[in-house]
Amino acid sequence: MGQYLQMGICHQMLIRKNEIEKTTIEKIKGELGKLVDLELFDFEESEADVSFVIKESVVQEQLHMFLSEQFSLYDQSYAEDFSELLSEIEKRKSLVEIIELAEEKEFRFFQHNNVHDSIEISPWQTTRVDTSLLVVYIEGKLLMESYNSFLRYLENLVRASSSQAISGAFRAIID
Repeated sequence: MGQYLQMGICHQMLIRKNEIEKTTIEKIKGELGKLVDLELFDFEESEADVSFVIKESVVQEQLHMFLSEQFSLYDQSYAEDFSELLSEIEKRKSLVEIIELAEEKEFRFFQHNNVHDSIEISPWQTTRVDTSLLVVYIEGKLLMESYNSFLRYLENLVRASSSQAISGAFRAIID
């Protein structure tokens, strides 16, 4: 089965409460904290689910510079595309408007996607995490098995190359 390698800024992680009846919110936070910097997120809880939503101020203050840094690592034949995208992002005044821009999928290097991920609560229990990404890199159909350590390496590489704290919300997922 072909899947796409997608990397981008995680802006929301949602977990249904019926998935986590046998654990605690603190355990969930501990496991998610291994994937992203939870200081960048607001915690929200309802009757049906718990979610972690990236702080609007983080996106407004850092997304543009983070993307500029990351785009400088790409093939520069895309420089005009990157410039146009960054200009469009600058025009957006809220996280909602930035997500809407990504949902339009007008730009190859800025799209929105919801993916199903999971975290391990114990050796015999995993929990589904519905993750929403502002995708800045998507690569063709892939046939991959068990590449989690490679993906963690890519996430850490991006974080290490960025001076922006928003890089702590960067994820690489195959879906």
